[in-house]
Amino acid sequence: MEQHQSLITWYVLFAITQATALVLILIDTGGLADRLTSAGLLALNGLWFLAYGRKLMQREVEDWRGLVYAAGSLATFAPAVWFSGNATFALFGLVPQVYMVLPTTWAFLPMVLFVFTPQILTWAAGAQPALPWPAALLIVSFSQAFGWAISRIAQQNAQRGELLQRIEALTIEAERARWSAEIHDTLAQGFTSIITLLQGAQPNVELALRTARENLREARALVASNAPSPLDGSTVEDALRRLVSAAPVPSTFRVIGDPVPLATSVDVVLVRTVQEALANVARHSEASSVDVVLRYDPDGVSLEVRDDGRGFGDAPEGFGLRGMRARLEQVGGTLSLTTDEGASVLVEVPL
Repeated sequence: MEQHQSLITWYVLFAITQATALVLILIDTGGLADRLTSAGLLALNGLWFLAYGRKLMQREVEDWRGLVYAAGSLATFAPAVWFSGNATFALFGLVPQVYMVLPTTWAFLPMVLFVFTPQILTWAAGAQPALPWPAALLIVSFSQAFGWAISRIAQQNAQRGELLQRIEALTIEAERARWSAEIHDTLAQGFTSIITLLQGAQPNVELALRTARENLREARALVASNAPSPLDGSTVEDALRRLVSAAPVPSTFRVIGDPVPLATSVDVVLVRTVQEALANVARHSEASSVDVVLRYDPDGVSLEVRDDGRGFGDAPEGFGLRGMRARLEQVGGTLSLTTDEGASVLVEVPL
């Protein structure tokens, strides 16, 4: 979009300079035939731009085809100046085009030819050039500086485009990772709990149904990009208490200290930690009991999930624990794992 708007600006500049040059030629006091010839050649110059130069600018071509365009443009501009010096005004639109279809170093020589063509032709005709030589040299210097500026702007725009593409790619990757963690922490764990419960006796069916309903709420919350459904309309203490009461392994929940309001991001981390820890206990620990303790201290909040199972052993951390660490890093928290007559997952978040 930006490129299109920029090209429109250059098209307007070229049209204005061409139209002004044509008016100056036609109102000149010279011979009618010379004026008409010069105007016709300048019109051909405009057609050459529409037929060839405009395509190069749209495609951002900067190679030998730019030399072809510059040569064709000079071939119509030079004789137009020969028949009427007022055609020189078209330079204000032609010189920028040279830099837009050629690399800066290549464009210097064609630009010099364009600028000095009126001087050379006027001198060859035995007349005094309308543009003094020092002024022509000044135009050459300005044009080269102008071309360098255009080149720098184009490079910066290209770099900005590449940077935006990289940012977009990283954003997509981060979003995919977030959704993977969300699905693992909610849907996958919920279904695992359902399977574990249904593998037991009939009394577990009602608990499995409650877990399935909770999982359905999680799915809807994910789709709506809301906080975890256990937090919906309740405190983090209540949300953790419900999760613990629905665990397939007999579990207890305690709160130590005076509860204080926490950031939503911290609430989410605490809820996800308990979900992941309880799911791991059900899948791997063979524990008979779990104790969940939420502690409020003056400088932070901690959450410990301890079971009496077989511990972590030498098994490497899985996706769930890695996702838990990633979540904690986002809120400045830490994760500690210990094995002492069972397993302990300790989460600490500073306030």
